[in-house]
Amino acid sequence: MEPFLVPLLSYLLLYKYVALFVVVYASAVIVPLPSNAMLLAVGAFASQGYFSFWASLATAVIANTLGDLTDYGIARKYRSAVMRILRLDKLLFFRELEKELRTDAAITVFTTRFAGVMSTPANFLAGLAEVPFKTFLWCDFLGNAIEPFVALSLGYLLGNYWSDFSGPLSLLTGIVAVGVILFVLTRIYARVIKRYEK
Repeated sequence: MEPFLVPLLSYLLLYKYVALFVVVYASAVIVPLPSNAMLLAVGAFASQGYFSFWASLATAVIANTLGDLTDYGIARKYRSAVMRILRLDKLLFFRELEKELRTDAAITVFTTRFAGVMSTPANFLAGLAEVPFKTFLWCDFLGNAIEPFVALSLGYLLGNYWSDFSGPLSLLTGIVAVGVILFVLTRIYARVIKRYEK
């Protein structure tokens, strides 16, 4: 079991949906908390009647989406200052990445919802690249509806055995994160190469 999970579960059982909201929101913003393992546990608790599956899903989706919007909004609001301080507008790689993010905004935002901790940098990049708000919101919301649904459903189905699967779920999340990053970078690389071949 993950190191921070046991204290989180005691708060979760004590404060229920408020604790669920706070942990998922904080995890979405930047704090590396084991939210997927916790959602697995919440699903198991829901199978025993301690939580409502649908209320837990709604709480997780809203918290995750608000956390992602916080990252996106901060990056969007302070874009010019960040660009000036880090001199990102002078980096060819960033300019190419920005173009690709705008071109593939929907697929990039959606797929990075399944990339664990890598979704946070994707949120900031989307804000810096000025991905349209509506595109970000809908793709983020859709991805955030699917990901916790899967974790809660697995926990619900596994019941008392959920803790046996929290480690493999974390490993699977890591593998998916690497896959999503490779997918996005491969698409960007292929497009940049095509652009320079013309």
